[in-house]
Amino acid sequence: MTRDKIDELAAYYDEHDTTAELDQATPREPAPADEVMIVTSLRLPKAVMDQVRERAQDRGVKPTALIREWVEAALAREDAVVPISVIMAAVGEYQHRRAS
Repeated sequence: MTRDKIDELAAYYDEHDTTAELDQATPREPAPADEVMIVTSLRLPKAVMDQVRERAQDRGVKPTALIREWVEAALAREDAVVPISVIMAAVGEYQHRRAS
């Protein structure tokens, strides 16, 4: 929003009484606590985020929606998810035993 538009809106509301409109407004019910979205920050390597963006574009969704979907899927089947760190440790152990 431009500074001119903000000044125009401020002038309008300084000069007009909106009490009647507010009295006619119907308040919305707050969203249930389990539907409230929380914003968080997540640091990913650029290469990983580029891949996320590409996959999201292929599916026609925003990258944040895709990440949220992946997190929710992982939590839904928590026992089926193996962290990459565990897989990498197993690969390292396998390579170490094979070299010995």
